[in-house]
Amino acid sequence: MPELEIREFAASADIEERTVTGLAVPYGESASIGGAYNERFQAGAIDSIEDVKLFYGHEEPIGKVVEGRDTEAGFEIMARISDTPRGNEVLTLLRDGVLNKFSVGFLPLEQEQEGSTITRTKVSLKEVSVVPFPAFAGANITEVREEQAEAELIETPNQERGSMSENMELEVRTVQDEVAELRRVVEAGLTQETAAAPYAEIRSQGDYAKKMLNGDDAAIELARAASTSADTVALPGFVGQINNLIDNNRPALSAFSRAALPASGLTVEYASVTANTIAVDAQSAENAALTFGNLTIANTSADVVTYGGYTSFSKQTIERSTVNYLDTVFRALTLAYANASNAALVAHVEGLTYTGKVFDISAGTSAAIVGGIADGATYIFENTGLRPEAIVASPEAYKFLMSVVDTSGRPVVLQDGAGTNNIGSANIPGLSGSLLGLPVIVDPAMTANKCYLANSAAIQTFESAGAPVRLTDGDITTLTDSVSVYGYMAITTPFAGAIVELDTVA
Repeated sequence: MPELEIREFAASADIEERTVTGLAVPYGESASIGGAYNERFQAGAIDSIEDVKLFYGHEEPIGKVVEGRDTEAGFEIMARISDTPRGNEVLTLLRDGVLNKFSVGFLPLEQEQEGSTITRTKVSLKEVSVVPFPAFAGANITEVREEQAEAELIETPNQERGSMSENMELEVRTVQDEVAELRRVVEAGLTQETAAAPYAEIRSQGDYAKKMLNGDDAAIELARAASTSADTVALPGFVGQINNLIDNNRPALSAFSRAALPASGLTVEYASVTANTIAVDAQSAENAALTFGNLTIANTSADVVTYGGYTSFSKQTIERSTVNYLDTVFRALTLAYANASNAALVAHVEGLTYTGKVFDISAGTSAAIVGGIADGATYIFENTGLRPEAIVASPEAYKFLMSVVDTSGRPVVLQDGAGTNNIGSANIPGLSGSLLGLPVIVDPAMTANKCYLANSAAIQTFESAGAPVRLTDGDITTLTDSVSVYGYMAITTPFAGAIVELDTVA
């Protein structure tokens, strides 16, 4: 039985009533899936919306897909959002433009593969989710409508209403069980069941901040839970959204390996491979010495650095403001944390020694690109036994790579995903693409024209679990409250030979 797969698609919102309409799956648009392969959907891949539910973040059902049709741009759906607390919350976030993207869960049934690109020709659509961040750059939510008319209330005896409530509760529990099973299928393993946490009802960073400032027990428990790396800790959905917000704003950091920071210590010690002369050869004769070589490993350490910031405001602003002030503040602080920690990673990458491992591709031809990347890949393999996994580039280097032409001036990196005799594909608005089977990761924080070919093991960051969600106390004498975000991170280079520079400047 095929496993359920999940894909996300970007969108924008325009608000009116209580239905949401938009492209669930764009056609003809390629996206890199985990750096392993490119994927696209063929027109007609979806032929049924029977029993397709609308979810929030693949976690909680909030409605049902009621219409679906093929268009030139993709498969368009219309879903009705149920009148539930979470449904109303999602509707508000759609209205405010906070949520504006679709994600789909599907079972792949039929597909075609050409090189590293898989074209889904037939899938079984299982659910459509409203989510904050995309994997694809297409798929717009074109309408969100909220009906103003109130539904009529039907009077029933108290006992009958009690029975109806019990039946509804049983149905909700059944749905929750099905969602849990669905997640187990996606993760290809069993998850440990846990009791409902006391902080489960904390819905946003702003709500969390208010409760922390008031000394709420549930908020304090959430602070403890967020600081652990245990996989069995079930955190509220907004914590995952924070993590996505951070990851999407540190592209270079996310391109390399990551691990949890040890619970204590101001430095992180690690083994760094500095030279590899290990060799194995045929024994020249019986009793003769075998081939000798050394693996030089340095015991290196990296400092644990604190990244953070804070802001202050009056208690009246928190308690009396009618706008979601705290959520906006925390979003800004979270983005600033992501930018600062990513900038540190970029500075670390650019500060490494590249003597003897700079490969020239500045001619800008397909032959130069192929030659430079092949030489860089050979260097990485010979020095570490690893293979390159990605190209990390500045915007200027990205434009250079995506503009490569052949000897006749024909572009060989195609921007519409179609064609033949090409060496890559590009999604210019999404600042993404692939080249010779390698995903191209663009980071505006990088110095102009910088470009690197790397295996993710070259650099490893150690970051404190739960970072950067933290909160400071208030001043009771001035009724001023301060909130902060901070996290600890150390940047290491266990395999310096697994990253090389590509010279794009003639």
